[in-house]
Amino acid sequence: MIKQLIKNIIAATAGTLGWSLVKRGDKKLIVLMYHRVLPVTDARYQREEPGMVVSETTFAMHMQTLKDENLPVMTVSDWLAQPESAKAPLTIAITFDDGWLDNYEYAFPVLKQFGFPSTLYVVTDFLGQPAPFWPNKVLTLLLSPEATITPEWQALLKLTGEDIKVPMSRDAAAEVIDKLKQHSDHEIYQALKPIPAATNVPVEMISLEQLLDAKHNMQVEVGCHTRRHYRLKESLSGAQLVEEVVEAKDILEQKTGTKVTTFCFPNGDFSKEAHQLVSQHYDAAVTTMRGINTLKNLSPHSLLRIGVHNDISDTPLKFKAKLSNFGRS
Repeated sequence: MIKQLIKNIIAATAGTLGWSLVKRGDKKLIVLMYHRVLPVTDARYQREEPGMVVSETTFAMHMQTLKDENLPVMTVSDWLAQPESAKAPLTIAITFDDGWLDNYEYAFPVLKQFGFPSTLYVVTDFLGQPAPFWPNKVLTLLLSPEATITPEWQALLKLTGEDIKVPMSRDAAAEVIDKLKQHSDHEIYQALKPIPAATNVPVEMISLEQLLDAKHNMQVEVGCHTRRHYRLKESLSGAQLVEEVVEAKDILEQKTGTKVTTFCFPNGDFSKEAHQLVSQHYDAAVTTMRGINTLKNLSPHSLLRIGVHNDISDTPLKFKAKLSNFGRS
């Protein structure tokens, strides 16, 4: 009770005094990181990790808050290209990772209403597909009311290193996913192969046609998020790095007919070689490292972001606390 009271007081201070301080001083860029935007009543919301989703009403509140604060909103590309003398004390950039269909359904119409541009970081090989990422495949297995552990699960259980009881809560499933991240993407996909896949799975990723509509009619800049969402760690070969960084860019440019200048590191991971390759082929790149970019600490190919999800940003005060870089991700 006392701990929660103290936490609430600190959050309120961050959302008022902290936010006031952030708006002053050096010229800053806050890059907001979103993944999914869905109604709470949508089945997709209920089978997603809590830290990966905001409701459509929370997202609309975020945008209204930015408007009420009279803050300039622009893409990372436009901010970097802007002369220093023209930069505002504080600018906001809005980014979305992965290329979810729900961004097109629920987020982009809101942004169009407010006149805010954004950047969608697309996984090129996953356009128009059912949720293809291994965390979502694992979530589907762990959350299903009909879930039953069979011998086909043994390779996956070996990677988690613990006994699993299913079905489990979204929070418990998210903890399992965090433990799995110590292994390579290839190892996890191989462990999932023996487990029968669900049938009649709906498309959850944006299609090329929808992407082009968002680009042309909703001020959505297209950025690259690799070909297959492989984390760019030391375990990847040089050939795989080229596929994920360079080939992905070429494919996306061919599909959209537009030069792709910004990149997003999957899960925020990158080796020295990966960072060098991205720096050679893109003007800028965003990470999952939390923080506020200033001209003094600016690293265009390692830009900091602030992740927001529903549990930590569902009121204007909580949202401002997050914007001031307070609290957990």
